[in-house]
Amino acid sequence: MKSTFNFGGTRALLMLSAALCLLTAAASAQSSSGQLTITMNVQSSISLIFQNNPSVGTPGFCPLTNAGTNNVGLDLGTAAFPGSFHTATCVNYQHLTAAFYEVSSAFDVVVTKANSSSPNYRMAAQISTPPPTGVIWLINNVTLTDTGFTQLDAADNFGQPITKTLQVQVRNNVPAQILLETITFLATAN
Repeated sequence: MKSTFNFGGTRALLMLSAALCLLTAAASAQSSSGQLTITMNVQSSISLIFQNNPSVGTPGFCPLTNAGTNNVGLDLGTAAFPGSFHTATCVNYQHLTAAFYEVSSAFDVVVTKANSSSPNYRMAAQISTPPPTGVIWLINNVTLTDTGFTQLDAADNFGQPITKTLQVQVRNNVPAQILLETITFLATAN
């Protein structure tokens, strides 16, 4: 008995069937799904700027250099004892006692917030170097030191100008010199 099997034809038929299955699978719609989980932490922030007081130019209200930023300058001119000698007409000059005189000028501080539920902030300040003997730096009658921040206010409102007066008290026997100081202000949300 003779049996004839055509292995070549069967193989071609199987290959053709496999190719049709692949084409059918490729022609059907494919879908997939995925999930993305995102975690984010929003930071709160506060910013501090110095502005000229609306009374700038009158006695006790000198203009700031670079006003509207957080890095300003305040020139109190030249002052001396005895007498009411001072060169800046915007400076407030007064004799405190027979031994001390004071020059002062006011400016505004504005602290704003973002992404914070804090109702207000506290403000502190610090001078950068020890003053010469017989010289005292103050903000609103609060003496500043170079050893740490001194609290000025406990609960100021955000977004509102707060007027601060810089005072320099000088003993009348302090030798002639340039008094230069850097004052750092620190606002902390309550």
